[in-house]
Amino acid sequence: MSGNYIAALIAFLGGSVISMINAFITAKQVNSESHQITTASSIRQILSFAYLVGTYFVARRLPVDLYWPLIGAAVGLTVPAILFAFTIAKKMKGDD
Repeated sequence: MSGNYIAALIAFLGGSVISMINAFITAKQVNSESHQITTASSIRQILSFAYLVGTYFVARRLPVDLYWPLIGAAVGLTVPAILFAFTIAKKMKGDD
């Protein structure tokens, strides 16, 4: 049972890293002159989707329940993304 929690924690941390990469992509595009937000959005979606698919296929090979790593990955992609979005919005607004 603790293997399930460890797998969920590792997937959460991986999702947090992907979320941080997505936040850097967004911040770079917001601060750039070209404002290619649609390109940045596509790249972010592809990274998130690829991480979830990768988590699914890796979790199928591990001796853990499949849903634990997937839940960890989904929460890892979502919660930090919300925090990063608030940070980026605050910087755009100018309320440091």
